[in-house]
Amino acid sequence: MKRRLFLGLLVLLTFILVSAFPTLGAEKLYKIAVLPFDDGSIQDRWWEGNWDVGKGIADEFVTEFLNTKKFRLIEREQIDKVIQEQDFGQSGRVDAKTAAKIGKILGVDFLVMGRVTEFSLKSTGVSGISLKKGIGLGVKSTNAIVAIDARLVDATTAEIIASATGRGDKRSTNLAVAVEWSAIAFGSDEFRKTNLGVATREAVASAAQQLAEKAYEGGGPSRPAKLSGVVAYASGNRVIINIGSSSGVAQDMVFVVSKVLEVVKDPTTGEVIDEVTEALAEIKVTEVKDKSATCTVLKKLSGSYAVAVGDKVEQK
Repeated sequence: MKRRLFLGLLVLLTFILVSAFPTLGAEKLYKIAVLPFDDGSIQDRWWEGNWDVGKGIADEFVTEFLNTKKFRLIEREQIDKVIQEQDFGQSGRVDAKTAAKIGKILGVDFLVMGRVTEFSLKSTGVSGISLKKGIGLGVKSTNAIVAIDARLVDATTAEIIASATGRGDKRSTNLAVAVEWSAIAFGSDEFRKTNLGVATREAVASAAQQLAEKAYEGGGPSRPAKLSGVVAYASGNRVIINIGSSSGVAQDMVFVVSKVLEVVKDPTTGEVIDEVTEALAEIKVTEVKDKSATCTVLKKLSGSYAVAVGDKVEQK
């Protein structure tokens, strides 16, 4: 009886802890955004309808990354909104450098982007008996090939951390289902059952696994980097900085304001290697907007300089 009571209390305590801390350990997962892939197979557009292969492949990557349980993913709607607002939608505009700006706005650690290099389906044979709309039965020989080049980009430095190539190849010759592609949605259950769907999942799974392994090669996220920005407005005890909720700023965060007194350059190369700074004040966030935060001065640290526009701020 006592043992049953003990086990019951243990189960109840576990339930309470899980309910109270649903995101426990979430901070140890990298946050990533998968951008729409470039469609390099567009010259071989054999299907009918309005498939967007680049976005479809990106959605498959999101599903694959979620299955690994190693990442927190940004929803595609949010990514599309940022791309549209930043006018990055034109062909060739989104590269590692410009994508890093998107990553900063989304507040992610990494971006996944790339190119679909092959998306082909070759078949021989004719359909026979009609089963239902879009589906017929006949003897067909099909060969589906999907190839993808993917890159993992550091959202802070725009550095390409890793690259991966995924390839899927599905062949069959039998009494098979013949598909009217215009009647099937990319990524649907019907699509996944086709040779092309199988090849797509194989290619995505291979590339996603390679990128996931590379992302966690060093053991996973360490302590989050300190937020930094500059003063955009200063008057009396009121200071507005140029980073906000989209960069991870939250109410009651404390920042240190510093003035750059001198830039130190390498005498041989002329490269900037350091800065001479003086801490001016500690400020506390009282109001947060998307791209800015209003702060109040907690403590002055210098009697020589006042806080001014352009001074650096760093999270304490």
